[in-house]
Amino acid sequence: MPVPASIPSPRSLSVLLFAGFVRRIPWAESAWAPDIARALVSRGHRVEICVDGCDDTDTFRDLPLIVHRPHRKHFGAEPFAFRTFARRLRRQRPDSVTLSLTPIICGDVWLPIDRRSRDIARDLFTMHHPFAALLELSHHPWLIHELLAERRALQEAPRHRVQPLSIGPHAPGSSLRSLGYAARIEPLTADARDHARRTTRERLGIGAADTVLLLSATHMQHRAATALMQAFATLTRSATPSRAFSLASPPLPAARPQLKIIATGRYAHTLDRCARAAGVADLVIHAGSHVDMRPLLAASDAAVAAFGDEGLGTGRFVSEAIRAGLPVVAHQHAPGADLADSGLHKPGVVVSGHTPEAWLAGLGKLVDPQWMLDAKAAATKAGADLTIDRVVERLESYLIGALR
Repeated sequence: MPVPASIPSPRSLSVLLFAGFVRRIPWAESAWAPDIARALVSRGHRVEICVDGCDDTDTFRDLPLIVHRPHRKHFGAEPFAFRTFARRLRRQRPDSVTLSLTPIICGDVWLPIDRRSRDIARDLFTMHHPFAALLELSHHPWLIHELLAERRALQEAPRHRVQPLSIGPHAPGSSLRSLGYAARIEPLTADARDHARRTTRERLGIGAADTVLLLSATHMQHRAATALMQAFATLTRSATPSRAFSLASPPLPAARPQLKIIATGRYAHTLDRCARAAGVADLVIHAGSHVDMRPLLAASDAAVAAFGDEGLGTGRFVSEAIRAGLPVVAHQHAPGADLADSGLHKPGVVVSGHTPEAWLAGLGKLVDPQWMLDAKAAATKAGADLTIDRVVERLESYLIGALR
């Protein structure tokens, strides 16, 4: 991802950046690794990246890269081998400050963005019957090793006072300190946005006067999706054109404007079942998981962040929606939900609980023209700070401080 030109740092650093397995998929937390590296380079630092493996080395184009195991697959972790390799490389780079983005290696500055093995293990045993969980565990043979490696990393302190950091939210009581939120993409603006809005709606069969909600279903949860779709169905029956569509362009005489959802994510079949059960399947458009979010943001009037677990994720979707000037309806546990409820003038609304009534109260804000205007104005103002460069500027102070 291109990073805007930055003001050079007053002190140039040599940074050795460690990451685990970097995936080239839009929702992967590991995708922050090349973004952070490029932002550091744009600020005048020398960055060398070491990863255990990656889907595509082209992700790190024009960046110095060391791949520990070039043929590693996603489910082929060997954490202790990577830790040994990392220690050896650190000894060979005594003048570099180490930035670790993986929970199995403690760096001079530690920003563990990869999902922790303890969270994976917890999900296995809370989302499945015990016997099914054991079967699932057989597909994660490295999990016990990663749990041990993460525990070893917590016991290390290569330089005085290692402060674990995070991007976005973190769980209550966590020792992590947040660097803030950031969007990974820059939204389209002016004529490019207008063109993308028009052409994207035409390709998806969406009317120019329809009100469109962009739903991130990457971390889809069945119970939450059921409640959301039931609320959406009620809203489509009760909303009138004069209320729901007064912010859109004048409707075409032959077509009554509609409320529609564009959904992105991996679990389209599960979301579709929930939509069919609620009777709104014809109003939900599945855009897929490997998509360019910029034209979808341009084509939408608001964003919905319905899924997530407290303290997990980086809030990328909410950040990108707000940076694109979209009001956000977010569940309280969705990453980035606190952004929707921040400031004197709020860019969104937070939904508490997964019930149709709670979701209807949140979605109902979207048919209030004045609320939409106020929320859009607040989003435009708040979005100015949601950049990778702002996050890396804060990270930079920790990197400089680690050498003192």
